[in-house]
Formats: sequence, C-alpha cells, structure tokens
Amino acid sequence: MRVLLTGLTGPVGSFLADYLLTLPAVEVHAFKRWRSDPRPIAHLLERVTIHEGDIEDPFAIDRAIAKAAPERIFHLAAQSYPSASWEAPIHTLRVNVEGTVNLLEAVRRHVPTARVHIAGTSAQYGTVAPEAIPIGETHPMRPGSPYGVSKVAAELTGLQYHDNFGLHVVVTRSFNHVGPRQGDRCSIQTFCRQMAAIELGLQEPILRVGNLEPRRDFTHTRDVARALWLLLEHGQPGEVYNLCSGQATRIGDIVQMVVERGRVPVEVQIDPARLRPSDEPILRGDNRKLCAATGWKPTIGMVEIVEELLAYWRMELAR
Repeated sequence: MRVLLTGLTGPVGSFLADYLLTLPAVEVHAFKRWRSDPRPIAHLLERVTIHEGDIEDPFAIDRAIAKAAPERIFHLAAQSYPSASWEAPIHTLRVNVEGTVNLLEAVRRHVPTARVHIAGTSAQYGTVAPEAIPIGETHPMRPGSPYGVSKVAAELTGLQYHDNFGLHVVVTRSFNHVGPRQGDRCSIQTFCRQMAAIELGLQEPILRVGNLEPRRDFTHTRDVARALWLLLEHGQPGEVYNLCSGQATRIGDIVQMVVERGRVPVEVQIDPARLRPSDEPILRGDNRKLCAATGWKPTIGMVEIVEELLAYWRMELAR
C-alpha cells in the first residue's frame, strides 16, 4: 500500500512516518517544502520517498500525487500556530485553505478512490462555556484566531469534496499534540527548552511564561500517529472526529512539573509578549467517537511528556 503524507517535518509528520514504517507492506511517500528543516527527518531520508514542493503551488502537489499514486493520504501541512496567524493572517489562510483545495483537486484528478485525512484543530471551537466541557463534535464552531478560521474553512472544503465528488475524506479536530522534534512554539516546549538552557548556563534563571490559567488537552505525537492510521482505516468518510486525550491540564501545573524536574532553581515570570489577544480558558475534548470507531486510547501521560521533552531539549542544546 502506498501512503503519502504532507507536512513531514511538522509536529506530527515524522512520528506518523515512523509509525507507518512499522506496518507491513506500506510504502511511504511524503510531500515537503524544499526549505523545511531536515533535522527532524534525518533518520527517515533513506526510507521515505520525498516529493518536494509547496502546498500553495497546485502544480507541485499535483505532480506529487500523480507520481506517488497513493491509496492513503494524510494532509498535515499547515501554518499551525495560532500566535503566528495573528502576525500573518493572509499567509495562514493561503496555506491552510488554498493548500487543502490544491491537494483535493489533485486527488480528484489522479486518485479519486484514495482515502484522505484532513487535520483540523480544537481552535475551531473557540471559547467554550464550562457547561459544554468536554467538547463534542456537534458543538458550534466560533474560532478565536485566524488560524482557527482557516481550519474551519479547510474542514468544510474537505467535507464538500466528499459530498460533491464522493472522495473518501475523514477530518480530525485535533487538540494539542506534543512530542520531540516539534520546535519550541508550543507552550510545553518553551518551558522545557528554557529549563534546559538555564541548566546549561545559556539563559538567566528566569522561566518566562504566558497565561498560566488555561487548561489544555495534550496528546503525545506517538499516540496521535497511531490514532490517525486507525481512523483512516476504520473511520466513516464524511465524518469529523475529535483527536484528544479527554483530559485537560492547567498550564501553570505543567510549569510546576518542569520546575520540579529542573536541575537548578528558577524564578517563574510572566512575559507580556507571550500573552495572546484571546485565550480560551479550557479546551478539553470528548474523544468517545474516535475511540468507538477505532478502539484507540492514549497511552502516554503528562508526566512522561514533560520528562521526555526535558531530556530532548537537554540533548539538543548540549549539541
């Protein structure tokens, strides 16, 4: 079976490729930007067929789909940071919406029977009242950032291609994913990277943080990769599934976990530059639909995540 994924160097892409390569008789292809950082995928370069291009270029993704002729497609490529979407809203919309259209048009032309996954986000829900927690797939969407708006449009685009052209499209609304090789834009990553830098004497002993009160639903990227495969195999086309752990952890409690596992004392300090124009108080998903369809459940908890990321950043910065 030939599988193609976009966004190979992103937060989930390399872990999904790792998982796919453990499956029997699976040939992995990937579409990536030529300028993407190759370090997260160095271990994959001899095992994955890479097609280079930009998701905003319809001709590039068309060539990749035609050449790879995949039977399964995971569309992960995106501008995936809400904070960056405030700085570059038009770019975010182009990458996330036009990129999805470009992919689906290529699928419709070359591999109309392929199964396609489109990655959405919990940011599509926006601010949710406490009584609506955990958030189910039927909850209204009221995104609070350009990123969230772009993902609503990408989701609806995918469902429209299912309804009008019969494509096998499955959509996830993914809550926070976290793991190594992710960069340091995510909150947990910034905390762990700073702690590692402080331990090495690369930063003064001040851990700079943003809003500590929000509660977020985190899932490790290895658990996410397994869920995506199961969902494309067993999920219903034209359906949307929350991909989440079903648990929400306060950001301040995560900071405390990092501080407790640090090797030197630090001061925790609020940095106004890390505060967003809007910040949902709690995002916790209801994952029962996904679990019922696939038998999946998360296996890696928050303590393990923090410990793994601290070890990862200590190793990275020590280099």
